[in-house]
Amino acid sequence: MISQKIKSISVIIPCYNEEKNAYRNIVYIRNFLEKNFPDYEIIAIDDGSTDNTRGELTRLSKNPDASIKIISKPSNEGKGAAVTKGVLASQKEIIMFLDADLAIPIEELPKFVTEINRGNDVVIASRFIAKIKVLKPILWYRSLMEKIFRILRMIIINNYEIRDTQCGFKVFRREAALRIFPLLTVKRFSFDAEAIFLAKKMGFAIKELPVTLQNPRESHIRIFADSWNMFWDLFKIRLNEKRGKYNIPE
Repeated sequence: MISQKIKSISVIIPCYNEEKNAYRNIVYIRNFLEKNFPDYEIIAIDDGSTDNTRGELTRLSKNPDASIKIISKPSNEGKGAAVTKGVLASQKEIIMFLDADLAIPIEELPKFVTEINRGNDVVIASRFIAKIKVLKPILWYRSLMEKIFRILRMIIINNYEIRDTQCGFKVFRREAALRIFPLLTVKRFSFDAEAIFLAKKMGFAIKELPVTLQNPRESHIRIFADSWNMFWDLFKIRLNEKRGKYNIPE
């Protein structure tokens, strides 16, 4: 059992065409949570998958011992929309999301909980700080995209303090998550940047932590289409702020 003041956790797992990983990895996550948290829930969201992801998730929901909720979306809207739906359906003290392929192992969670207990509101994994451990190297084109996006994100939305907004392992204090996620407008991969941008604007304490990375060989990222969408979404975030769409008191 993790030594912690936090007693309950909601784990959000967005799934798009994850039939190879969904059942096995969510069972693995459930077993970890069972040993470490007295109260937990797993919310898996099928984001309009075109393979048998929904069938694999349905298998999980039939297990009476698992605190697993399944949300099925009829069409693919994007990771941001899926995570937001899961967050708004959650009920526990802290809320986290991670990728179904376990690119970052669930065993990293205890140190994130420790930082929440120390008073941080948002604790995020980072690939650009010391002590990160890479077990499998990232695909070259994803590495290039990440570096370019990082520079553009810093410039366009003036977010220099946070080194990495895009790593898919984040933990939120419930109060922070429920203020941030209802305001998100980005539905796809840049939603992380918007969430951290809003967290910073709202004055929440944010902590970045190094993690172990085991980068998968397969990726759902489309090099050209998603690069353009992520670039445009950064401008959208800046435009939203200028127009007062977020309505955050100064």
